[in-house]
Amino acid sequence: MQRKNDTENLNSNQKPKTVLEISLHRPDRIIFMGKEVKVTTIGFSLLYLLAQHKGKVVSYEDILRKLWEDETDAIYTRINYHICKIKKDILKALNNKSRYLKKIGNIFKIVPGRGLMLDIKEKELETNF
Repeated sequence: MQRKNDTENLNSNQKPKTVLEISLHRPDRIIFMGKEVKVTTIGFSLLYLLAQHKGKVVSYEDILRKLWEDETDAIYTRINYHICKIKKDILKALNNKSRYLKKIGNIFKIVPGRGLMLDIKEKELETNF
């Protein structure tokens, strides 16, 4: 019979599980924990931008400048709307399992007054840019 610690050591030697996959070849969707999540063009662009700056806060001003360029009606609440929609769509793809709420919230962080951050470990993020 194997002890718990032995099992944990075996699991730690396995390839880490990818949590989020983003590919420029498929800008209509992302993969979150193995589930396909349909995203809008602006939603994908937002995630792509955050993935490029993984682990760092991207200011609302930078997001507005890069994604909405010359639109005068673009404001930070619009950005938060898109990130909240992405979170909701991910949760729906995961069959609304509430146990994922905290994980989703910890990865897609809204930093009040500053911006957004994709807070994910390198081994959990797979990108194809």
